[in-house]
Amino acid sequence: MKYPKLSALLGLSEIVLNAGIFGNKKPFAKLDEDDLAKVEEALEDSETESLREELNQSKENLATEKQTVSAVENAVEQALQLAGLTAKETLVENIALLGEKCKEYGDSKNRHSTPENNGTEEPTNGLINGYINPNDAHNQIINSI
Repeated sequence: MKYPKLSALLGLSEIVLNAGIFGNKKPFAKLDEDDLAKVEEALEDSETESLREELNQSKENLATEKQTVSAVENAVEQALQLAGLTAKETLVENIALLGEKCKEYGDSKNRHSTPENNGTEEPTNGLINGYINPNDAHNQIINSI
């Protein structure tokens, strides 16, 4: 079949070329009303513009997702270096390795202690609440009244 792409675009099964009676004209194609109806249906069915927009949107989404994955890979790589671990082959393995290290840190008892807090603040250097000095002159006015 000649011109398969054009036939597919126009929605025709084939393109029939006609020649002049005496062969003095180049072969030509003519469309009757049924062929025109087929072309119209094919153009309505073809959602090339919406497909093109969808393709462009998908390309943009892919680019965004690639940047996100790259940022996550960099963050995981930095976390591995900070923890002193050697990277494995895949991102999933690296994240699992970091999870194991976090669990190890959480389970360990060898970490800094927090000061005990009984809910009351002890006066420091004779200060009330850590900042009020009862010996200051402006705090002595109440005692002189």
